[in-house]
Amino acid sequence: MTNRLKRFPASFRFVAVSLALVATASLASNAAAAPPTPQQIQAAKDRVVQLAREAHAAQRQLDQIMVRANEVAAAYDLEKGKLEKLTAELLTTQTTLAKARAQYGSVVAQLNDRARTVFMQGPASDLEFLLGASSLTDLTDRLEFVNVVATSDADLANQVQNTKNVLSTKERNLQTLQDAQQVVVAKVQAKKQEAADLLHQAQTKLGEIQSKKSEAERLAKKLSKQRQAWVNSHFSFGGSTHASIAMPPGWAGTFQVCPVGQPRAYGDGFGAPRYAGGYHLHAGVDILAPMGTPIYATFDGYTTEDPNGLGGLAVEVHGAIGYTYNAHLSAYSDHSTGTVHAGDVIGYVGDSGDAAGGPPHDHFEFHPNSFPSTWPVSYYGYTVIDSALNPYPLLVDACG
Repeated sequence: MTNRLKRFPASFRFVAVSLALVATASLASNAAAAPPTPQQIQAAKDRVVQLAREAHAAQRQLDQIMVRANEVAAAYDLEKGKLEKLTAELLTTQTTLAKARAQYGSVVAQLNDRARTVFMQGPASDLEFLLGASSLTDLTDRLEFVNVVATSDADLANQVQNTKNVLSTKERNLQTLQDAQQVVVAKVQAKKQEAADLLHQAQTKLGEIQSKKSEAERLAKKLSKQRQAWVNSHFSFGGSTHASIAMPPGWAGTFQVCPVGQPRAYGDGFGAPRYAGGYHLHAGVDILAPMGTPIYATFDGYTTEDPNGLGGLAVEVHGAIGYTYNAHLSAYSDHSTGTVHAGDVIGYVGDSGDAAGGPPHDHFEFHPNSFPSTWPVSYYGYTVIDSALNPYPLLVDACG
């Protein structure tokens, strides 16, 4: 036998050894793939349950954050309206102040001209003028003329003083408005920053919840289908951070999806007074979200891009029930033009147009083909503005 092994070719000996190693590795692999022990299964189940508890706790924290974010979004709408009104009043006051300054300069110039004339004529000029009368009638006329001139001088002096008083009042009003504007600017900036901070916190919580859900799903795949169904049911979070609003029959579900992805915050800003670009009513709802958050088609239809000065990059979605208008986008998407289905991304949240400097948001409007006979009134007292219907109840229904 020793001689046979010596005569066995080296290449065949290598193959034999390799096969033996493969067989050994296969046995080890089969051992590693052995079914999990009851203890491992129980540990996985316990971990899934723990992940569900932690996810629900994070969701409760997220809900609290979003309630506050919605309040801040509504407060931002109010302060923004105040700021725009103050800015418009400042522009008007500055215009009238410029006119008052010009008028004051004009009457001061007239008074100075009159003073120079009197100085050049000297104090005896009026007496010489009276002594030169040729008759009593002439003297009477000359006295009347001197009195008129004196009265005119006094009126001119009074006009100068009155104009100065008016000018001083307008300057004080301007300063008062400027001081008020600074206060409101500070409030607007504070609300803007608070909204950004809250949305960032919400984004972090959403990531935490998704991470726990992903881990639970991975563990559930190693367990039973029943456990996988349990994970799906226990990681489906519903509820709303807005109070529900009753709508006429048939209107619930009009928006199949929320127009803006998470995290998002919005208030009932339909009908808020706006002054930028001239006085007008806010014909939509501003949905605040981090820059670049996806914007979705709320129903099936087709999209058209509608860029303009106020709205910046904007997209309309036309469907069977009417159309929606989304403005201030940061960018368009592949579905910004053409046929779309509910849930397709039609653009991304931004601050284009006259929203520059403010928090990124989607200015959202809904223009139905027909209006319901009754509809919930907005915080500002409006249901319809031109062809736009107050979309807030529909947003609460679709977005929570």
